Amino acid sequence: MLKEEYLHQLVKELYSNETLAVYDYAAALFTTQSEDFSNTKRWTDQLIRDKLAIYTDAEHSLLQLTNFGKFWMLHGGYENFLKEGQSNKDHCKEKDDIKTGTFRKDELLEARLKLTHYRIVGFWLMIVISSMGFCLSLYNLYLIMSGRK
Repeated sequence: MLKEEYLHQLVKELYSNETLAVYDYAAALFTTQSEDFSNTKRWTDQLIRDKLAIYTDAEHSLLQLTNFGKFWMLHGGYENFLKEGQSNKDHCKEKDDIKTGTFRKDELLEARLKLTHYRIVGFWLMIVISSMGFCLSLYNLYLIMSGRK
């Protein structure tokens, strides 16, 4: 079963029940040795990251739908949530840095540091030019007061 299908069914089940024991629900769908059953924790954590559900116990086995999750359930469920592009999807480490966005983050950080450097250099340049102007105006006052022109 695909992750998206499972999460859509899980959100439907959460909507019909107030709380849901995740592992009991997964055990009813899959065998306990299957790969899908072992992915249950990771997949339900995706619902938590997307803020569609919250854990209601310390063991992280009971899920409850949030108001945001209820909104998306009324608007078509998890599939429409994905279609609207609202998800904070997990990105595989094997994908290119450009696809995952880390390249873009590094590029933005470099630009931010370069602009900060220019800002600091501009600040000190302004201080030096202002100081030179002040010194020239003091020298001009000295020449005027001493009577030399």
